Amino acid sequence: MFAVQAEGKSLTTIEGMAKGEELHPIQQAFWDEHGLQCGYCTPGFIMAAAYLLAQNPNPTEDEIRKGLEGNLCRCTGYVNIIKAVKSAAQTMSGAAGKKATVAAGGN
Repeated sequence: MFAVQAEGKSLTTIEGMAKGEELHPIQQAFWDEHGLQCGYCTPGFIMAAAYLLAQNPNPTEDEIRKGLEGNLCRCTGYVNIIKAVKSAAQTMSGAAGKKATVAAGGN
């Protein structure tokens, strides 16, 4: 996309995902699950995972693979990348469930 096409739109970058020193759950999952090696492909995978999880908070492994297929990695072999996205999905859905419970007056 050309920069002019982004006029008036909201745009999130890899740097904008963290809240200060606290990593976004997807970034943390990539760290925890060793879903990164050299780092070259990591921003693309994390941003694609963020889009995927926004559209489908509980994807299957096949849906994760399909959602990430536009990115190439030469280092990890994808196993840990898939694990990272699954882990992030669990963390994020747990956080959403916890917020809904608190909002509803639960613990």
